[in-house]
Amino acid sequence: MPSGPRGASVLTAAFLASVALLNGCITTHETVREEPERLKVEFENDCAARLFYEAFSRTPDAHGRRESETKFEIPVVLSVSRTVVRSENAAFNHAVRRCDTNQDGKITEQEARIFAEQQGR
Repeated sequence: MPSGPRGASVLTAAFLASVALLNGCITTHETVREEPERLKVEFENDCAARLFYEAFSRTPDAHGRRESETKFEIPVVLSVSRTVVRSENAAFNHAVRRCDTNQDGKITEQEARIFAEQQGR
């Protein structure tokens, strides 16, 4: 075993090198895909259907998938991330739930008009 100041610096260098090589970060990444069945919905009349679908087409989620990512990190120790991918069906279902205010499965012309006004803002 080395002794003296030179030996101590060699041991210190060896210790720092082993810490650098053996130091690890615990990393996890999860991707969740939300692809539910499209809700069955009825419309009071053609006008209600047209208003709903036109308003839905103006929502940011209407055109394809939407991703959101959440990250939590403690540098050099821990990194956790979670990505949620929502399908167009998830966006459609969300819009139907918002529009069908009494949740009876039938969108009235009045409900569709209110939903359309909310999307116009």
